Amino acid sequence: MSGDLNGDGYPDLVVHGFAPNVREVVGVDKRIYVLINEPAAGGGRAFVDRTYDSGFARPADGSQTELKASHFAVLADVDNDGDLDVFSGTYSDLPADAQNPTAADLDRSEIYLNDGAGLFSLQDGSGVGFVQPKRTSSGTFADYDRDGNIDLFVGVHYSASGQQQSPALYRGVGDGTFTDESTSTAVDDERRATFGVASCDLDDDGQVELMMSSYARGPNVLFYRDGDQFVDVGEQTLFSFDDNQDYHDNQNFLCFCTVNPDEEECAGVDDPMIQCPNPADAYWSMFSETKPERLGGNTFTTLCHDVDGDGRLDVYNAEIAHWWAGQSSDPPNLLLNKSEGPGSIVFERADRVAMGLEVPHVGVDWNEGGITAAAADLDGDARTDLFLGTSDYPDQFGWVFRQTDAGTFEEVGEAIGLHHPCAVGVTTADFDRDGDLDVVVASGTARDCAEIWSTNEVHLYENNGEAASNWLAVRLAGAGGSNRAAIGARVVVEAGGVRQVQELTSGYGHFGLQNDTVLFFALGDCSEASSVEVTWPDSARTTSLFEAVAPGRLIELRQGDDEVHAVLP
Repeated sequence: MSGDLNGDGYPDLVVHGFAPNVREVVGVDKRIYVLINEPAAGGGRAFVDRTYDSGFARPADGSQTELKASHFAVLADVDNDGDLDVFSGTYSDLPADAQNPTAADLDRSEIYLNDGAGLFSLQDGSGVGFVQPKRTSSGTFADYDRDGNIDLFVGVHYSASGQQQSPALYRGVGDGTFTDESTSTAVDDERRATFGVASCDLDDDGQVELMMSSYARGPNVLFYRDGDQFVDVGEQTLFSFDDNQDYHDNQNFLCFCTVNPDEEECAGVDDPMIQCPNPADAYWSMFSETKPERLGGNTFTTLCHDVDGDGRLDVYNAEIAHWWAGQSSDPPNLLLNKSEGPGSIVFERADRVAMGLEVPHVGVDWNEGGITAAAADLDGDARTDLFLGTSDYPDQFGWVFRQTDAGTFEEVGEAIGLHHPCAVGVTTADFDRDGDLDVVVASGTARDCAEIWSTNEVHLYENNGEAASNWLAVRLAGAGGSNRAAIGARVVVEAGGVRQVQELTSGYGHFGLQNDTVLFFALGDCSEASSVEVTWPDSARTTSLFEAVAPGRLIELRQGDDEVHAVLP
């Protein structure tokens, strides 16, 4: 996760390892890193570990020798004081001994307030931690009621006993505390094994949509606000799963047919290619496994971005798919937004072959271990590229799909040096502020990836485009009826007849992915951006227009202020 924690104009990093119900002992077993992007001796920049100095993850029980169990972080200005605060998410199992829980068993998700210099203090009584431990897997900030205070949507994976869980929606008070509105908004009516959440305004009506990425081939959830409540419109908008429901090549179904040959659906099917379990129909039921809600995908990450450049926010899903599950299992894919205005959300799933978005397969027993994803213009051509992080199985890498002039994609990860093995985390930012987007990728150690990485290494891939294109980096400051970090604002930049649309979003996806809150625009050989228009995330959707904006710098645009403020030259 990246963002400017100390307000110096350069993005910093927060990195987590994964160990449920375990605290980090200060100075011993390092799992949490607050890495501040600072000037290096002799010039340039370097990341400096300020974890313990920062005060981040100090536990509520006041321990000075441990950090709380913390598994991801997402950023927003929760108290509207001009800096980025942190939601620290905790993935907790039920204590092994409920009568004698450890300190880590008692840790919960928390809010840490920033003093503006990257020093954090625990917000007492923030209201964002479940009373009972839950496997909190994801979080996203969004001002869903447009009252100027940022709110928080949280996803939860299976319970320790294997039950699907409801998400939580917390309404921000504006002082760092939140109230639980999960029941009043009806989001707790939906139960999923959620591995990721996301938020953005898909139909450009000023109201944010909330998304849940579902595991176990269950339907993904798209919450649309209807009055004071949210309703799931995932299936009717074609968001929940694709339309291929053919399970006849699922190896578990074929095993079922070996002991149920008289079943009508088993007529003429192939022999299974796997060693069937005993009994052979242990993993297949004609009653449950043939339902659409069991023929979707294993979605870990959903992101929002205008990928095809038509001004509408599209969706990309990172999914895990296996050869043995067959064609009904949803693979990683781009969902193109075909909405025709407010209240008209509908998606069209890309033809992965025609679009060049196929993940390379090795052998018959292939896997697509899609866990994380990012959308960014990596080559400065004003077209969005896609990064898919795959892990956990053999032949898994970071795949980079570069968008071509024709609007299709070509995979170039290895060619450009971004072919990271077992990529489980990703964030993009211009860390050195030289005019191109760099990429940070974390390394998976689960299953087969343990043979490649012995530790959860994090690698910075510096972009050497060296500003071949003119560029503009935009930081936003909301005021009045908008949250101060302006999360939810929509920015339209026009230059040389090219129109680019981006929405400033918060955390998303599997265990707290988040990119720099500075929006980056490539301008080609244009000497200026002819216009920059901001639609602010207040109830009135106030707009600001800035004309003839000089490129090659980081600027700040402030709501209610006509001046363009240079942050860095």
